[in-house]
Amino acid sequence: MSVFAPNRKRNVRGERRVASLLDAAGRVFGELGYHAATTNAIAVEGKVSPATLYQFFPNKEAIADALVIHYATDLAKEERAADVQELASAPLEEAIRKVTGVVIEFHRKHPAFATLHAEAPLSKDAAEQKRLLSQTFIDHLSEVLRARNPKLEKPDALWSAKIVLTALIGFLPALAGRKTNDRTRTIDALNQMLGRYLEPVLKARPRPE
Repeated sequence: MSVFAPNRKRNVRGERRVASLLDAAGRVFGELGYHAATTNAIAVEGKVSPATLYQFFPNKEAIADALVIHYATDLAKEERAADVQELASAPLEEAIRKVTGVVIEFHRKHPAFATLHAEAPLSKDAAEQKRLLSQTFIDHLSEVLRARNPKLEKPDALWSAKIVLTALIGFLPALAGRKTNDRTRTIDALNQMLGRYLEPVLKARPRPE
């Protein structure tokens, strides 16, 4: 299977064209889903000919691969940008809302991300970027938890962060396409649930030797 080569060198014009085509692909995948989307539809959305599209991507699989890598890289940067000490000093409810909000808002803006996760046959590179994205969230949140409770052991903080991520991922499909009121209620329910889970974690003491 031909895949996107993220390290391939291009000039500025080529990079801009790739970015434009990926934006177009994101809209098509987000609207039609992976299986119904075609390279012709992506070319039309990107306002280029199919021949031009094929100069950058050999097939639909390569476009999906590039898009997942792009999304995963961007979301990981946004997650890392959240200040650990700021989250550690904020009220728990506010901190949870900020941590989950980064992921929720990213998926709202880029519905193709979840679609490609579920449907596209990704390369090893793209799958690895997905794994690194999850690990970024877990590592960052575990730092926040330990900053809030210095007595919390690292393995316990990592475990709790994994639980939070699992719950968050589980809620994302329930948010897709929801009306504003329903969406807000669902997000509130998620954050309340996570708050109740984390409250005793943040009061935990070191385990006896």
